[in-house]
Amino acid sequence: MAHIQWKDRYNINFREIDAQHQGLLDLLNELGDNLDGRKHPDTVVHIFEALGDYAQTHFSSEERYMRAAGYPKLSQHCQEHVIFVNRVKELSRSYDPTDPRLVDETATFLRDWYMNHIIKVDQEYAPFLKRALPTASIEGILLGLEGVVCTLDPAPLIQAMAEGSGKPEAEVRTALFQEPAFLSKLESGEWDLDRFGVEWTGWAGPSAVPEGLDAAYGASYQPIPAMVQLAGRLKQHQPVALVGNAAPWMRHQVLGRLGLAASFTANALSCETGARLPDRALLLAGASSLGLAPEACILIHRDPACIEAAQGVRMQTLEYTNPVMLMAELRRMGIGF
Repeated sequence: MAHIQWKDRYNINFREIDAQHQGLLDLLNELGDNLDGRKHPDTVVHIFEALGDYAQTHFSSEERYMRAAGYPKLSQHCQEHVIFVNRVKELSRSYDPTDPRLVDETATFLRDWYMNHIIKVDQEYAPFLKRALPTASIEGILLGLEGVVCTLDPAPLIQAMAEGSGKPEAEVRTALFQEPAFLSKLESGEWDLDRFGVEWTGWAGPSAVPEGLDAAYGASYQPIPAMVQLAGRLKQHQPVALVGNAAPWMRHQVLGRLGLAASFTANALSCETGARLPDRALLLAGASSLGLAPEACILIHRDPACIEAAQGVRMQTLEYTNPVMLMAELRRMGIGF
């Protein structure tokens, strides 16, 4: 399949969508290069899978934007997305490099779909996005804490509290996160550490809050090295804030102990702002910590609810999947690092 060359006239002039369209084109061209049977079939299957995964990520972002902009043809547009994903799965299952008819059919579908949908159909919603959503220059970046900068596994915290109280770990997990949601109330700022200790002792019986609980909390967070490094590089070009739900132990047990503070210009933690994500107040606090209006900031997060909340305050957004894909999209968007 002959390569499709990206042209400036294909832009809808909405950074994230244009970057994703170019990423989709790269995968289509890569797949076309490998349809002739010279590559091992497993390589082609892998590219098919990557194309399907990337398309679904892109479609999810695009549909959120169209929904936020009140695009009247949203339902029809979404149906085209479903058709594409299903057709890619079907072509992947039936792919046979020895059958020229199937190879040609696959190449033709991919080329025609891209040229018609991305270059023509997507242009129809562009005016709605431009009127309804921000396109200001990006002056600051907000990076999500959980799942973007750090992985979170609460096992050390749960184990420490179970050992201190003598209660089963399953019961402790429920108490921390669901009912009565001790940790959530601590993270939201509804309780301070003293109140947390009183409430925990009341729930756990005569057992006091175990020593070293702050260290156990810190051990639940593990930084993602590539993202910590990227944050530091981004910081050299524009201010970067870390935003996330966190207890008071976060500052010294995670930001301090793990040296994360040096990678960020500022941070907005839920326990200090009195609001937990996806509450918009925490996102606004993140922009304020950089001295910027929300329209001048971009949020990078993996939680759709947080993405939607950011768009609700006219903040620009980028859905995080992994460091490699994120860096490629940042380059396409012209964000230096």
